[in-house]
Amino acid sequence: MYSTVDLRLEAQEALARVWFVQSLEEIERTDLTLSLRLHIRPALFVQAFLGESSGSVYFALIEGGRRIFGIDREGGEWHLHRYDTPDDHEPLPEGLEPRPLLRFLARVEDLLLQYDLL
Repeated sequence: MYSTVDLRLEAQEALARVWFVQSLEEIERTDLTLSLRLHIRPALFVQAFLGESSGSVYFALIEGGRRIFGIDREGGEWHLHRYDTPDDHEPLPEGLEPRPLLRFLARVEDLLLQYDLL
């Protein structure tokens, strides 16, 4: 099971190894939840949330205060929120395991380059 410790370790690895991640900020932490921001540039960041008791995981690319892309896991099922239709909720059967945050960031990298978001 993916834990808050796993998410924190992955985020620290991303800060050290992923070229576009400029800084890491802990937004909120409890015994069973963790919410982080991985800053890319002003007004553009990745929000990551994990709830251990429910097994919920939410990753979103946020620009100007709104989600422009995301992948989440609720009830054991992964879902995709595409860049061109971020409010739609599509099944993503392959999920993001075994390293969800790093796999999400690989998709973000593709979007940053494809849509010139940097």
